[in-house]
Amino acid sequence: MGNNKNYTVPFIIMSFLLFLLGFVTWMNGILVPFLQKLYDLKPAVAQLVNAAFFSAYIVSIPIGGVVKKLGYKKSVIIGSLITGIGSLLFVPAVSTGFGMFLIALFVSALGIVLLQVAANPYVIALGAPETSSARLTLAMAVNSAAAVLAPVIGTALILSKVTGDASADALLAKPPYLVLGGIALLTGVMLTFMKLPAIEDPESVVATEGHRSAWSYRHLILGFIAIGMYMGLEVGVNSFLFRYIETKIGLEPSQIKFYMAVYPFGFVLGRLGGAGILKKYSANNVLAIASALGALMILITVSTTGAVALWSILATGFFHSIMWSVIFDLSLKDVMPSAAKLGSGILCTGVVFVGLWTFVMGGIESVSSISTAYMVLWVFYAYIIYFALKGSKIRNAA
Repeated sequence: MGNNKNYTVPFIIMSFLLFLLGFVTWMNGILVPFLQKLYDLKPAVAQLVNAAFFSAYIVSIPIGGVVKKLGYKKSVIIGSLITGIGSLLFVPAVSTGFGMFLIALFVSALGIVLLQVAANPYVIALGAPETSSARLTLAMAVNSAAAVLAPVIGTALILSKVTGDASADALLAKPPYLVLGGIALLTGVMLTFMKLPAIEDPESVVATEGHRSAWSYRHLILGFIAIGMYMGLEVGVNSFLFRYIETKIGLEPSQIKFYMAVYPFGFVLGRLGGAGILKKYSANNVLAIASALGALMILITVSTTGAVALWSILATGFFHSIMWSVIFDLSLKDVMPSAAKLGSGILCTGVVFVGLWTFVMGGIESVSSISTAYMVLWVFYAYIIYFALKGSKIRNAA
C-alpha cells in the first residue's frame, strides 16, 4: 500500500460497524438481569445469555476462511444482514420464551462474529504498521461509545420499566431490538453501494515467505488465549455489575443506569487517550501496566465497601479499554497478510470462552457472593501480563 492513499472513508465505515457490533454486544449486560427477573432464573442460568451469544464465536475460524474468500466488503454486508435478522427474532421471542431469546442472541452473534473478524484486520491494514495499535484503538473508541449508550438506553427502555407482570414485561424488549434490526439491515443494504478499497497481499511478501499457515505463529495462538482472558474481564465485570450495584450498594434501577454507563465510558476515555499513548510508548508495556492496575482495582473492590468499592470496579473499564486492540495487534505482528484473515478468525474464537467464564462466576455468586466471583478476574490479568511481557514476543521460524 502506498503511503499516499487516503483511507479516511473506509476507516469511518469500519468504525461505524464496530459501533453497531458494540451496541448489540453491550445490550447483553441489560438482558442478563432483565431475563433473570422475567423468568426468575438463578444467576448461573441467567448467564446463558452470554453463553448463547458468545458461543457463536466458535465459528470464527471458518468465518476467517469466508472473509478470505469473499473479501472484506461482502463479509461486512453479510454480517450486517445476519445481525439484523437475529435482532428481529426478538419479536417472536417476547411471546415464545427464554429459549427463543437465546436463539435470537445466537443468530445475532453470528453476524457480529463476521463483522468482528472482517473489521479488525481491515482497520489494521488501513495505514502504516507502526501505528496499527493506535489506529485500531481509535476505532475501538467508537465501539466504546456504543457501550456507553447501550446500558443507558437499555436501562431506560427495559429495566426501569419492569413491573413484575411477566406478559407485559416481555414486550419491553421488542421496540429496541426492532430498531437495532432495522439499522443493521439498512447498513447492509447501504454498504452494497459503497466502495471499499481492497487490501491485497503484497506480492513481495508472498513470494518471500510462501503461504505460511496462521497456525504456525506461536504468538498468535498465545494471543488467542489472551483474547479469551480479556473478554472474561470485559464481560465478567459488566454482566454482574447491575446486580453488584443493586445488592451491594443498594441503589434502585433508575439510579443504576448512570453507573452502568460509567464503566463503558471508561473505555471511551481510555481508548481516546490510548490512541495517543500507543504512538509514543511500547504497546507491550502499556498492556502490562493496564492489566496490573486493573487487578489493583479489583483488589480494592473486594476488600472495601461503599463508594470506594463501587468506583474501583467502574474504573476497571478505563484500564480494560486498550486491551482488545493491543492484544489483537500484537498477535498479528509479523503474520504475513495471506494468513492474517484466518489469524483474525483464530483470535476472535477466543471470545467463545466468555460463556464459560460467566457461568463459572455465576456459580460462585450462587454459593458465595459477587465479590468472590470477581476474584476470578485475577487469573485473567495474570495471563495478559505474561502475554504482554513475553508471549507476544515469541517468534517461530517459518
